[in-house]
Amino acid sequence: MMRERSLGNSCTQLYRKIAEQHHLNWLQRGIDYMSVCEPFKARQPDLVIPELPSQPEVPQPRWLMSVYLRDVMSRADDVKDKLTSTFGSILKVDSTKKLAKKLAGDVFRSAQWVTDVGNEYGQVLTCVLTTAEGTGLEAMGCGLVRRYKEAHVDPPKVLYVDRECCGPAAGRLSPGWNNNQIRLDIWHLMRRFARGVIAESHQLYAVFMSRLSACIFEWEQEDVNNLCRARAAELECDESTARCLLTRKQLALHCRHQTRGAEDTIKLIDELIESLRGDKGLDTLGMPLFDQPLMDHIWSVEKKHIHCIQDPVGIQLYIQTGTVKRGGVDLPTYRCSRGSVSLESFHLHITRFVPGMWLLGMVVMHYGAFSVHK
Repeated sequence: MMRERSLGNSCTQLYRKIAEQHHLNWLQRGIDYMSVCEPFKARQPDLVIPELPSQPEVPQPRWLMSVYLRDVMSRADDVKDKLTSTFGSILKVDSTKKLAKKLAGDVFRSAQWVTDVGNEYGQVLTCVLTTAEGTGLEAMGCGLVRRYKEAHVDPPKVLYVDRECCGPAAGRLSPGWNNNQIRLDIWHLMRRFARGVIAESHQLYAVFMSRLSACIFEWEQEDVNNLCRARAAELECDESTARCLLTRKQLALHCRHQTRGAEDTIKLIDELIESLRGDKGLDTLGMPLFDQPLMDHIWSVEKKHIHCIQDPVGIQLYIQTGTVKRGGVDLPTYRCSRGSVSLESFHLHITRFVPGMWLLGMVVMHYGAFSVHK
């Protein structure tokens, strides 16, 4: 029951379920016992019937957790084998503080950041604990290079990172891989621009982020036209009307998009910031959208990274996962390999997956399921 990890599935919840079932079973057995004793008591009133045995206690949640922990430890070697047998041609690197907060015991506060490496299929290749963001990752990079080399697997073609995308620091994540292209995750770049907004509750914040995404990406027109034809046939309307009714979810599922190019992106972002500058970005309460000096500083710093978010040349970033028939038109469904969004989802899942504040610490101490670098 503990293996089926989900939100709210904890050892305390398991304890309550077992205690409830145990109590019901004890009551039923008590009723059966008294029903058997009743005829004897009716025939012999002086007969002394032993009292109903007391209900045994159910093991506490901490005991249940220790049993679950031993089960996890018994499968640690198998998990390591699967992790070290996973490869990919498009790798993503991302860090988080969420999982490090689960450490307890002797390893409490021994690490502050967790860095994960995943591939284009959403699989995790490795996970390391570090004392600070970006430190101690040379050993992780050397380990990945050695793993590919010993398995005679071609090195990855693209490496998406959340920081240090250019300069000499970029090569330390993949020493020995001279031909792979390092790209900055676009979502992290957009979050840097969000720091220049006075408040995310501003009425124009969503408009700004949406237009910022449009400044970076453009949809593949052939895929959009196919989707419009399918929706027009499905809704029995013309294609222009169907185009207005397309949702973002439908576009992301059936259409590919690509970056516009560094020069066009810089020009469009310049125009976007200028269009919302000062009084042009006021809401109904008179609050401006930007902290203008801060936004100008962010844009001056991040402008050089626009080249780092462009799609790598000659690399297929979309995987067709299937086909859906709509309005008589076959629409392919795609999975995008760009960026590190899959690792963000993994961080959220693993935080919920670890049920207690001390389980991860016990795993690290006894089995070294994760590597720790200082």
